[in-house]
Amino acid sequence: MAQREVVNIVDVVETQERTWFAWSLFLLCCLVMLVDGFNQQSLNYAAPAIIKDWHIQRAMMTPVFDINIFGWMIGSIAFSMLADRYGRKTAILLAVFVFGIFTASLPLATDLVQLSILRFISALGIGGGMPMAISLMADYAQTKTRGLKVTLLYLGYTGGSSGGGFLAAALTPVYGWKSVFLVGGVVSILIGVVLLVALPESVRFLVLNKGSKDRILNYARKLKPGAAFASDTQFIIHETAKKGVPVAHLFTEGRSAMTLFLWFALGLSFVTHFFLSAWLATLFSEYSNSMSIPMAQRTAALFQMGAGFAWCVGYLLDKRGIPTVTWAMLLGALPVAALGLVAGAYTGVTMGVALVAGILVLGGGIGLNAISSMIYPTFIRSTGTGAAFAAARIGALMGPAIAGYLIYLQTPLQTIFIVAALPMLAAGAATFMLERSMTPESAREMASRSALARH
Repeated sequence: MAQREVVNIVDVVETQERTWFAWSLFLLCCLVMLVDGFNQQSLNYAAPAIIKDWHIQRAMMTPVFDINIFGWMIGSIAFSMLADRYGRKTAILLAVFVFGIFTASLPLATDLVQLSILRFISALGIGGGMPMAISLMADYAQTKTRGLKVTLLYLGYTGGSSGGGFLAAALTPVYGWKSVFLVGGVVSILIGVVLLVALPESVRFLVLNKGSKDRILNYARKLKPGAAFASDTQFIIHETAKKGVPVAHLFTEGRSAMTLFLWFALGLSFVTHFFLSAWLATLFSEYSNSMSIPMAQRTAALFQMGAGFAWCVGYLLDKRGIPTVTWAMLLGALPVAALGLVAGAYTGVTMGVALVAGILVLGGGIGLNAISSMIYPTFIRSTGTGAAFAAARIGALMGPAIAGYLIYLQTPLQTIFIVAALPMLAAGAATFMLERSMTPESAREMASRSALARH
């Protein structure tokens, strides 16, 4: 009797062939990032028009921004733990339908309280969608190109977040701010239906959790059609699905320092990220006489467009390691501080500086997000990624609040942007310490090439 073939699923992933399955997975994850990015930034783009329509002071939007970010933070943790227990696909689908339905409901709001409640619920899904798409992509990506592939996903995010600004600039003057949310919600629901049919589950997750053998075989054959796996092939993975609260495992087996430095780096970078994301359009439209609301929205969109260049950070992350992200953080402080100096200058100069700021601030943050999906084993990969996003949301919560307080104090524009730049320097220092605190296991997860391993 012939012996049943035993195959390590990690070897299948690492030696996968170039197939339509891999490309379709990437495109589907990009769609998740697309609608997540659009809906994530939609409130920021609509805010100036909401302020004008409801005749409220600018600072009154701060609680809405903070409640929004608080929802993202809770959603990041909740959906990540759901993904490590029930699967990446289940968590992604639930997240997309939650933020799609409740974003489409935002036009029903008639005051700030209703707007806050509906946005909080939609933000729960927004917080879960992106990290789960990253986790799924990381599970299927080859180690040597994982950083590049994860950061390439942010092309989808950029299309949603930056394209949303241009779309908002076109929709708002004609159809009002409500149209921004309606479009974002409806498109998200439609994409959710596509994902329901076409999105695969993580093959690593299925093997680790002893999922359906037929599904595992099906995915393995799609990854390596040339291998011709027999129907009775047994797939294994040299990892253990440990019991207990997944978040607790982020602080065991020497991971504590690494996890904390990752959280600090992301949190600090997101102070600057969301300081600018929440208030850039409003600051330029209110403080600069040369910028209309649509022009300020386009400038904010160019800042978001910087995420589209994050693949460069991912490529260098695979080649040069974590120092790439450290330098992106440190250098990002310069154009952020410069925004306050060029705000009254020629509009093209302001837009150019906003784009450079976006490339470094968002690119550096995306690089950290990629790292969070690379340094943890499969059984806590979603939790590690989601928890890192949640920690980032603490910084994101602080950013708009700090900006709102500075605006309330009538702080000069130049000073506002200098304050916005300072967290990037601290994030660079935390990223430097992250590299120094990686465990040997995490170094192996980062890359198969010893050049990227911690010595």
